[in-house]
Amino acid sequence: MRTPDGHIQIGDVSNAGPVGTIKRGDKDVRVWTNIWYPLASDGTGWHNALRTGYLTGPIAAHVAALSLHHFDISFCQRIMKEFHLKFVSEYNDVSLALWIAVLTKFMSCFQKSEARPQLDQQDVYRGNPTALDDFKLLKDLRNKHVAHDENSHYNAAAFAWLEPNGDGDVRVVGPYLIVARIDPTLVTTMCNLVGHALDFINIALAKAGKDLLTQVQAMTPEERMALPTGVYFPLPTEDDIKQARWTL
Repeated sequence: MRTPDGHIQIGDVSNAGPVGTIKRGDKDVRVWTNIWYPLASDGTGWHNALRTGYLTGPIAAHVAALSLHHFDISFCQRIMKEFHLKFVSEYNDVSLALWIAVLTKFMSCFQKSEARPQLDQQDVYRGNPTALDDFKLLKDLRNKHVAHDENSHYNAAAFAWLEPNGDGDVRVVGPYLIVARIDPTLVTTMCNLVGHALDFINIALAKAGKDLLTQVQAMTPEERMALPTGVYFPLPTEDDIKQARWTL
């Protein structure tokens, strides 16, 4: 659907569509959800007689990459909406794990990848220097605390409990740790950054969708009917975990 300002608004697609399964004997070894949604239309209603046409080229690849960023950052937004207050008021292992998941998944969209173009923080937060500074701060948190333990959010030392007599007899030795909890200010900051990023992607997807529709409309009828039917992906295996995926 579209917002009053004409921007496309994509709903929660995390569970949309049928589920695909790869089996090995009677065992499910990989399951995924198949998702699709419209970006642009000529105004004709969808009907069951329509067939898919597999699209390639720079615009198609741009739409595909943006849709993956949209999926990831939508995940972050859903978590932030549900757990925003709980991250602080109900601090526990689950809330910490979800905070780490949001922080790492969100920042992954801005990291170099061999499989999809990264989002550019300068483009996403253009004209909003406060948001750009906030982004850099959370990126540092991800890099120096979550992904790599380097900053002072963690610290530890060894100590001994000694008798207060002149000999200082030792009774206990052990470690002493300090572990920073989730900063409520950073939770609010993350909510804002996620919202801005999702707005940017929605606008970019709407434009790319129109460009893709125009490209297909400019084809001859023969070219459109010659488009491969369906959309094809190689079936993933365990070996693919360490490989860059196949792309358009």
